[in-house]
Amino acid sequence: MRHSARRLVTGLAGRNTGRGAVLIALSLTTTAGLAVMAPAALAAAPPTVATTFTPNLIGFSDSSATALSVTIANPNASGTLSSVSFTDTLPAGLAVDDPNGENGTCGSAGVITANAGSQTISLTGGSVKAAASCTFSVSVVPSQTGSFADAPAAASSSAGTSAGPAPASLTVLPPPTVSVSHLRNNAKLAFGSVLRPTFSCAQPADPTGLSDCSAVDDLGNSVASGHTLNTRVPGSHTLTVSATSVDGLVTSQDVDYTVLPDNRFTLTKLSGKSNGTVSFVLTLPWAGSVTVRELDGRHTFGSYSGHVSGQRTLKVTVHPTPAGKALLTGGNAQRIAIQVTYTPKGGVKHTVTRHGVRVG
Repeated sequence: MRHSARRLVTGLAGRNTGRGAVLIALSLTTTAGLAVMAPAALAAAPPTVATTFTPNLIGFSDSSATALSVTIANPNASGTLSSVSFTDTLPAGLAVDDPNGENGTCGSAGVITANAGSQTISLTGGSVKAAASCTFSVSVVPSQTGSFADAPAAASSSAGTSAGPAPASLTVLPPPTVSVSHLRNNAKLAFGSVLRPTFSCAQPADPTGLSDCSAVDDLGNSVASGHTLNTRVPGSHTLTVSATSVDGLVTSQDVDYTVLPDNRFTLTKLSGKSNGTVSFVLTLPWAGSVTVRELDGRHTFGSYSGHVSGQRTLKVTVHPTPAGKALLTGGNAQRIAIQVTYTPKGGVKHTVTRHGVRVG
């Protein structure tokens, strides 16, 4: 009986069942007390591999990134796949992000390598239990726009090599574009002038890929295309037009312009006296200088000049020159013109002339 049990062990240990598994152990106890190991099965089918980009549509910029996920599955109902290895060489134009955003594992001993800036992602020493899968992901960034197809190599394992996985597709869109018209850069605008800039936005290669096109000035005012720009605040200003794609990519264009100080003024209470003196009141909107000329034809009858430090009402009196006084001798009344020129600080001069002022 002892000899027959020994022959039985030898026969089973070397026998192939023909069903994709090998009996490698047997546990029997004979009447003579002989103990041997029971049969167990190893995984027979190789793993399957799938890759995907999430999201698979992104815009191109320094901050654009997508996660490349790799899923390795064990299709066997029993038996663990060991020594699982996998390599993915990214297509030209894609690289591992910095930091690489690595997430997930594939067995306690599996080592994932994804060096920032490289084009290779690999797994070595992985393991997957029966009827289970493992997933890991790495952040990937584009260096150009276009369509990409990532076709990784097959995965190898203790049960052989998988079939090549289907390529994962990724589309990288160019940034949205902005166009501005009826407002040139560094333009100088008169205070209170009417200006209606227009603008438009587009997402190349994806007409439906634009989520917003809007503009705002540095004063916090939203400006719709074709609507009036605020030109009542002197100084340097910027209109910013922004286009936002559905994936969150933003393109902005700044147009700088300057609103000149208000050079408009009012002249009231104008009166002339018998001695040739003329007086009036000026209401000025801004710091600047004022010059006044009393004109008798081509001759200067009198003059005045002065400066103001800010917005104010200024009473002006212009006295005739000796030559002007000489014209008034003999009680001859004269009708003269008053010419007032106001030049705001940093702005453009503005001149107003009033004719028919009676003096003398």
